[in-house]
Amino acid sequence: MLQIYLTIPVTSSTSERSFSALRQIKSYLRSTMTQKRLNGVMLSYIHQDRLDSIDLNRIAIAFTEGHETRQHYFGHF
Repeated sequence: MLQIYLTIPVTSSTSERSFSALRQIKSYLRSTMTQKRLNGVMLSYIHQDRLDSIDLNRIAIAFTEGHETRQHYFGHF
């Protein structure tokens, strides 16, 4: 029983943090957002530390190298 009691606060704090983030993200102006987009926005809001460590230049290079038309529109990085 003690082990179960000790795990409850950890579980509830994660869900409370998610609902707090949901309140901040899904405001009156964004109430028409689809569920798929809302899930993506929520994940990116909750895991900001991981997103900050991503090198956007490397992603842009990989995106533009695949097609000549992309290089024409977006240029070279």
